[in-house]
Amino acid sequence: MVSGKYSALSGALTREQAMNNISSNLANISTTGFKKDRISFASLLHGAQQTRATKGINYARTRTIDTDFSQGGMQTTGRPLDVAIDGPGFLKVRKGNEFFYTRAGQLTLDATGTLMTNDGYTVLGADNGPIQLDTSQGKDIVIADTGAISVNGEASSGALQVFTVPEPDKLTKVSQSLYKLSQGGDQPATGTRVVQGNLETANVNMVEEMTAMIASQRAFEAHTKVLETYSKISEKQDELGSIS
Repeated sequence: MVSGKYSALSGALTREQAMNNISSNLANISTTGFKKDRISFASLLHGAQQTRATKGINYARTRTIDTDFSQGGMQTTGRPLDVAIDGPGFLKVRKGNEFFYTRAGQLTLDATGTLMTNDGYTVLGADNGPIQLDTSQGKDIVIADTGAISVNGEASSGALQVFTVPEPDKLTKVSQSLYKLSQGGDQPATGTRVVQGNLETANVNMVEEMTAMIASQRAFEAHTKVLETYSKISEKQDELGSIS
C-alpha cells in the first residue's frame, strides 16, 4: 500500500510541475520573442525493478524541460528599429563580457549611436563587435532583409547579423526571451530574413495551453483523491490495530 501511496504522490507532484510550466507559458503570451517550454515525464522504475520491487506500481519524475524554438507570429509596428527574425536564428547581444542570444527585436540607439536592445544589451554584428550608426544628419534608417543597414540613403558600416546555434539544447533561458550558450558555438544563419518594422510574437497557443492545463488539473485531482483514499485506509487500519 505504501508503494501505491508514493506512486500517487509522485504523479501529483509531476502534474503540479506541468501546471506551473503551462502557467509560465500563458503569462508570457504577450512577451516579444518568447519561446514556450515543454515538460516531459519518465517512469522512475523500469523492468525488473517495477515488476518485482514494487509489484507493477511505478513512480513518475520530470525527465526534461525543453524550449520550443518554433517560429512565432509577426506583429507589424512600423517602428524602424523593430526587427523580427523570419527563420531560425538569434540576434547576438552582449552585456559586459557575457554574450547572449535573443529573438526580441525591440532595438534602440544610445547616445553614441550604438545599437542596443530595449533592455540595455549591445547588439553585435558579424565581427562580434557593436553596431554604430551615424544619425547626426537625420534618422531615416532602413534595414534590409539581409540585415544590411542604411541611414539617410547611405549604407552603414554596421549590419545586423543573425546567428544560428547548431546545438540549441545547450541554450539556457536566463529571462523570458534571453538565452545563454553553455557550450559550443554559433554560426551565421543562412536563408533567414530580417523583417523591419515588425516584432515576433510568442509562439504560445492559448487554446493549446488551456487544454493542457485542464488535462493536468484533472490528473492532479485524480492523484490527490487516491492519496486521500490511502489516508482513509490507513486510519481504518490504525483503528483496527487498536482493538484489544
